[in-house]
Amino acid sequence: MIKLPAYFTGFRSRADKSIGMSFETQEMTGEALAALQGLNQTYGWLLYKENDEVEEMKAPEDNAPTDEGEKTPSEILYNRMYVYFKEKKLSGDFNTWRRGQLEMIGQKYLDKLI
Repeated sequence: MIKLPAYFTGFRSRADKSIGMSFETQEMTGEALAALQGLNQTYGWLLYKENDEVEEMKAPEDNAPTDEGEKTPSEILYNRMYVYFKEKKLSGDFNTWRRGQLEMIGQKYLDKLI
């Protein structure tokens, strides 16, 4: 766990209904930066409190829940591919691109059998 002073600078809605959030910090020590790098691509809780709030916040002891438990693996893959398609601003129709990508993946597995 790492505790940093930060400015909440904005958010944006994404196609899969998730939210991207932005925070800015002041200069960091090497230790804080190393801790952030160690947490990169991990899943957990994010706590944010304005300075004016007096109460101390405590991190939850349980793991953060995920939506992925409610979706099938196919739905999860579809959503991730859609977000990738939109974020990379790929041209053409998403469903056509997706079918092509799935065909390439399937062919790679067939090639491994030979």
